[in-house]
Amino acid sequence: MVGDSGFGAIVMGALVGAPAYLNSYAAPALVAGLIEQGMSGGAAMSFLVAGAISSIPAMVAVWSLVRWPVFASYAALGFAGAIAVGSLFQFVT
Repeated sequence: MVGDSGFGAIVMGALVGAPAYLNSYAAPALVAGLIEQGMSGGAAMSFLVAGAISSIPAMVAVWSLVRWPVFASYAALGFAGAIAVGSLFQFVT
C-alpha cells in the first residue's frame, strides 16, 4: 500500500509511522529496509516525520503538559506536517 507514488501512499506512511517509536538510531535502518521492499520515497519521508512527531512517548509527554485543544492541535499539525513533507519530498525527487 505504500509502494505507490500517489498521495494515498504518503497518507498511509504517516498513519503507520504515527504510533511508531522511532529514535535516531533505528529509523534510518528501518526506512532503508522498507524502501528496499518497495516503499516510495514520499511515504518513507512521511513515515519518518510522523514517527518523530507523534510517537506514543512524545504524545504522552505533550498530553501531560497541555490541555485538550492544544494537544489536538499538536496531533493534527504533526500529522498534516508529515503528509506535507512527504508530498513535497515525493514531488521533488
